[in-house]
Amino acid sequence: MNLRYQLKSNKTTFLRIFIISTLFIGCVLLLNKWKGIPIGSMTRDITTTAGVEIYVGFFSQVGFFFWIAAATLCMFTSFINHKSRGNIIFTEFLFLFGLLTLLLCLDDMFLLHESVFPYIFGIPQKGVFIVYGILIFFILLKYYQIILKTNYIILAMSFIFFAISISLDVIHPPNLNPYLMEDSVKMFGIVSWFFYFYSNATSIVSNLTTANKNSTI
Repeated sequence: MNLRYQLKSNKTTFLRIFIISTLFIGCVLLLNKWKGIPIGSMTRDITTTAGVEIYVGFFSQVGFFFWIAAATLCMFTSFINHKSRGNIIFTEFLFLFGLLTLLLCLDDMFLLHESVFPYIFGIPQKGVFIVYGILIFFILLKYYQIILKTNYIILAMSFIFFAISISLDVIHPPNLNPYLMEDSVKMFGIVSWFFYFYSNATSIVSNLTTANKNSTI
């Protein structure tokens, strides 16, 4: 592909790369000036900064990968469905679940329900869970007809696992290792969540492929 053509056709992509990268760099500089947080504490690898072994937190980070993968699938599939003039409601459904997945990922990564909302906004941990529950309930209520046309049993499994994990986090039952039980059940929920949206993505791609083949016959 001609270099001049690439430079011309990718102007928007170059701009996006610059804006997004600059935004995150700006956040680092802002926190450094505002809160006095060392730049290295925000830019360096966690294991290097904390001086811990490389396996510390690996289980949690694997969960982040599945969260991010699920959010990417939702957003990308929503975009593909929109471009192919698919069901508008289904496009909205995937987009909103992509935003919800991103929120849950950020909460899991930065412990928003434990460290941010309670201490900065004064919202207790249980209150955060209630807000999340109400938000999810209204999304499910709005798009239940779409969900019933998908492999909803996998999504239901995910919610069951999350409910058990949250219950263990709030109740702290005795004689149970809280790290093993709570995080293991949450991992089942995250992986189930990923495979639910993976099944939606593959279904849409398969339908588009079939439609393209039929149009060329």
